[in-house]
Amino acid sequence: LKSQKAAQILERDGPNQLEKPPKPTLLMLFVMQLTGFVIILLMVAAVASLVVNGTGPNRGDILSYTTGKAIFIIVGINAGIAAWTEHKAGDALEALSKMTQASIYVVRDGKEVKVDVPDIVKGDLVVLGTGDVVPADLRLVEAEDIKVAEMALTGEPDDVAKTWKMKPKKEGEPEKLTPENCCFSGCSVTNGKG
Repeated sequence: LKSQKAAQILERDGPNQLEKPPKPTLLMLFVMQLTGFVIILLMVAAVASLVVNGTGPNRGDILSYTTGKAIFIIVGINAGIAAWTEHKAGDALEALSKMTQASIYVVRDGKEVKVDVPDIVKGDLVVLGTGDVVPADLRLVEAEDIKVAEMALTGEPDDVAKTWKMKPKKEGEPEKLTPENCCFSGCSVTNGKG
């Protein structure tokens, strides 16, 4: 694949990554904190306290409402702190993921070049080696004793041997979940190269 053609495909199809859901706002995180079971119980208790004190003999005394007010204030402070902490943790996680963005070798313009995984496009020849994480669903065109850990995909605990050869399906034989000439995104190469 030529670099110019790869750039056109990347422009047309977009990066090789899943769409990320929109990041929740601080207000949204605050409201989500108020939907927990225990928090709802505390707010119901605060409302009950205010209602009981508002209909009781001391309804004119402002100090009789302190318990309900205190519960509301504590719940609000707790939700605010939790929302702020979650917001900052999300920012830190996003910064960390940008720092550790994976890269892999592909063949472009007849040479092996290292590119970031999101810049891989349809038509790229990806060079896999031991320790690499498969950056996209791939069909092998060349393989040397390659094995892939597909446990996250299929639950199979043993590494799966892969080959570039297409094997014809025998009559009466069940179809395999993962073909022997394909590697799937997110699986690790544990042996060989392809």
